[in-house]
Amino acid sequence: MVLVGLAAAGCSGSDDEPEADTPTPTASSSAATPEVATDVSIGKLAGKLPTARRAALAGDVQQVVDGWIDAAYLAGDYPRTDFSDSWPGFTAGARATASRDGDLMSNKEIGASIDGVEPEKRQVVLDVLSVKKKPVGVTAHVVVRFATTGDTTKDVRVAGRLYLTKGTHGWQVFGYDVTKDAR
Repeated sequence: MVLVGLAAAGCSGSDDEPEADTPTPTASSSAATPEVATDVSIGKLAGKLPTARRAALAGDVQQVVDGWIDAAYLAGDYPRTDFSDSWPGFTAGARATASRDGDLMSNKEIGASIDGVEPEKRQVVLDVLSVKKKPVGVTAHVVVRFATTGDTTKDVRVAGRLYLTKGTHGWQVFGYDVTKDAR
């Protein structure tokens, strides 16, 4: 298992517009967060997957990805310093690594100096590996943008990939390759 976390000061604009076949905007999973719809779509598909299963897969994976986005960046009371619950839907190993990468994988480094976040963009494109018409692996290409308010005002962009597999507890993140840029 390979887990990678990278912090970057600048990123190319190509991550802002991942290629996808059919965008399907759906509502965010968090009622506590100001509404910004998550734009979820299927990108590349290796193998065959019926259309109905694609829609169900997109909804299931979106719940996991939105759970992380909300817990780590957008939801909750600010100012705060506790981000220990920022990785729901992550395997135990990925959660431990993300906790060590807390400044990257959450608002840990700025949480105490902001009083809120204003979501601007939530985009997820799913590359799917399907075997015998069943999804067995997903790479979720994620772009999140938000602005912070309070003593620290920043425009933050989180982008990268979450690697998911389906286990006994449903879809879970087992690895990631994420960048975070704040200006």
